[in-house]
Amino acid sequence: LVLNLLFCLFYAGRMQRLVKDLLKQLQVQDSHKASALDRILGEVARILEKENAADQAAFHAAGGFAALEQILQAAIASTNLNAISRIPAKSLCGTINVYHLACSNCAENCTYVLFSNRITFLMDLLMHQLTVYVPDDLNATLGRAANKQVFEGLTTGVLRIMAGVFGCLISSVPYGNNQTCAPKLLQEMKNKTSPIEAFNGRIQDLISYVVNIGLIEKLSCCFLSVQGPIDENPKIAAFLQNATAALQGLCQLCFAVSGRSGGIFDHSRQDPTGFTAAFKATDLVGVLHMLYCILFHGTIADANAASPKESYAENTIQVALQSLRLFNSFAILDLPAFQSIVGAEGLSLAFRHIVSSLLWHCSQHTCEALLHEVIVCVGYFTVNHPDNQVIVQSGRHPTVLQKLCQLPFQYFSDPRLIKVLFPTLIAACFNNPQNKIILEQEMSSILLATFIQDFTQDSSQADNQPVQQRERITSSQDYLELSNRFPRQTWEEARQFFLKKEKK
Repeated sequence: LVLNLLFCLFYAGRMQRLVKDLLKQLQVQDSHKASALDRILGEVARILEKENAADQAAFHAAGGFAALEQILQAAIASTNLNAISRIPAKSLCGTINVYHLACSNCAENCTYVLFSNRITFLMDLLMHQLTVYVPDDLNATLGRAANKQVFEGLTTGVLRIMAGVFGCLISSVPYGNNQTCAPKLLQEMKNKTSPIEAFNGRIQDLISYVVNIGLIEKLSCCFLSVQGPIDENPKIAAFLQNATAALQGLCQLCFAVSGRSGGIFDHSRQDPTGFTAAFKATDLVGVLHMLYCILFHGTIADANAASPKESYAENTIQVALQSLRLFNSFAILDLPAFQSIVGAEGLSLAFRHIVSSLLWHCSQHTCEALLHEVIVCVGYFTVNHPDNQVIVQSGRHPTVLQKLCQLPFQYFSDPRLIKVLFPTLIAACFNNPQNKIILEQEMSSILLATFIQDFTQDSSQADNQPVQQRERITSSQDYLELSNRFPRQTWEEARQFFLKKEKK
């Protein structure tokens, strides 16, 4: 114990010295400044790479975030493409990397970044980079003339920090009477608001700020500028992954603070931040268009000529996976908006091609995570939406619905995989006799009726549990649960529908 304490004190002292050295270098004007800065940043990064909470806390306590922010001010100081930054791009990227490591899986530091408004500086830095490289005149470019430098390390690095901070905040959201997940900074606030109110208020302010400065529109321009393969462009792939991850985090935070007790099917939704409206105005921030282009190497205008590639490179698959996660998070936030955007003429055809192609890829290669996101997304697209149900059973054979019904046997026998697939089949076929007939060519619809019956019984048992246990179950927000993918009030009607035999 004494040895551990000595180690902690040693590293805390070392961290304090390194942060002081960082600040000193900012005052130096000689030619060796950049190399000295890189050396110190490298040393800090090596300590923080271990993701030791004590090291991250020591970095925060030593004023590390303030020092990093001072360095990054140099990027904002260069107001146009030709301006020479006082600090080289390599050093700025090193600074961003240290910032990311200081926040990585550290709830205390992420909460500090949120409540100290350092997150607003990061937003301003990101917006500055996008403003420099992405033209304002959308009429002339439709977002397709973004300077390729926007995909360089600094912008991607800021998006990576945002994605990491948002993800960490989501996992530590305070809920109900349980404050154990509320980080110390929330608990020690000196005002009279509860941790939940303080957290919700700050998140809503942050999302409103993101919308009001035009960040969603700028990111949309970046996504629309990608019109071909990214297999040979790891920098573009990294930008797309981190940008979609950051947007997904915002969707999840927006849902977490929305106060909707009825979950995904609660239609009494409000949009005080304007976040959902921004997603509608930009057709899901241009992500669906981008995904179509990287998969089919053409634009949505050529959707009728689309044919899947033999296989996709890992970069493409990772961007596709993160894009589907974004779609699913937005569907949870505002299902009617998601269904109307993706179900619109043109986009619905592109969506069908994307889903069909990814299902085909997953049948040839092992990528369970992607397959499951695709399956869940089809469920959100079709649930209680007759027009979208038609889209998944139309087109080239095998159709999307047929491909889902032809998944490997484990998806019809393994309880873990049944839980992924069956809610989507229920959503795609409920109250649609034609889709049900297609389904019954591959499997018995009685299996879906039995699945609903089992969930109904489990749900009744959960309702009889003590309030604390129920709260814990609902707080997990398991999006694979049937109640989060098909409205509970229609379970019995759906069970009867799948028991009934259709006349062929």
